[in-house]
Amino acid sequence: ANLVTEFPNAASGVTPCPAANAVVPSATGRVNCNLGLLRTRSNTGVSDYNALQTELRSTNLWNQLTLKTSFTWSKTTDNASEIFSSLSGGNTFANSQDALNFVGAEHALSGQDIPKTWTLSFFEDIPAFRNQHGLVGHVLGGWVLAGDYLIASGQPYTPSSQFLSTSFTGVNWPDTTFNSGFFSYPDAAIRPFYGSTSAPASQVGIYAGDACTYQTAHKVKADPSCGLAANTLLSWNMLHTTGVSTTASAGSVKYIVNGATAESIYGTPFGNVPRNSERDYQTNSANFAVYKYIRVTERVRVRFDTTFLNVFNHPNFSSVDAFLDDAGNLLQGNGFGIPSLTSGGNRRIKFGLRVDF
Repeated sequence: ANLVTEFPNAASGVTPCPAANAVVPSATGRVNCNLGLLRTRSNTGVSDYNALQTELRSTNLWNQLTLKTSFTWSKTTDNASEIFSSLSGGNTFANSQDALNFVGAEHALSGQDIPKTWTLSFFEDIPAFRNQHGLVGHVLGGWVLAGDYLIASGQPYTPSSQFLSTSFTGVNWPDTTFNSGFFSYPDAAIRPFYGSTSAPASQVGIYAGDACTYQTAHKVKADPSCGLAANTLLSWNMLHTTGVSTTASAGSVKYIVNGATAESIYGTPFGNVPRNSERDYQTNSANFAVYKYIRVTERVRVRFDTTFLNVFNHPNFSSVDAFLDDAGNLLQGNGFGIPSLTSGGNRRIKFGLRVDF
């Protein structure tokens, strides 16, 4: 009902259920008078995949080398990538921004879209002294080298609010009761508006009217933003981390917080940022292993191995903070749009012993 009242163009042709006709009280204001707070999973997903896939492989070449390398160039689109929310890369939020248009308005890059992927794997059974005759044969024979290498594009994610937008009076179009009940976050799927697409992803702006409302809601000490014109653009990064209002130009921020003032300026409650418009850091990881086999008897064989995970110690990050709420926060594990704050680990070395009989 609030959506129809405040933004009739965003819900044309929809009549909210009046309280007198609601079969259950929670159906009041909803599209269907027979249903209240209800989650339905249905076959409404659509997806497209187009790719060029190449592969070169050799099996036991020269009786010693098995090698495979492949490259994939692809594009995957869909309107939902999973039934559950990842809250980071991939399917950031499972539900759509516009509950009345969950196919067309949501169709964008898939959370599974990895446009460029190159892989290499090899297994080299060194032929020297393979039969392991005598002491020298046992020492110099039985060596195997193996490894794999993966370079791939980053995973898409959707810039979203977590709790930020519920601080704004007037932003009552989201069904926060539904979102909180099924997705843990009341702002689930609320996306921002674009500032400048050329600005760094981590830079977020907020209009002074929304900043003032936010500070009032959180009982933050009075700030000059409440005395500025409501449409004055501020740096949310600075306000969030220092509590001080700093003006920003539209070209210096990539995203603008979706609040009541922003909605009045853009004339819609729905942010114009599509699903999965950003990507986290690319994957660049190589693993290497050395195996030493020793024949004890005809039926017993001992294997020693050393495995190097991320052998080149290349930076790889676990995912990314997708929430505008955290913009400007540089603590480990936080900080919107900065993948390097989510550690994916360093080089690891593992030793093993196995007996085959």
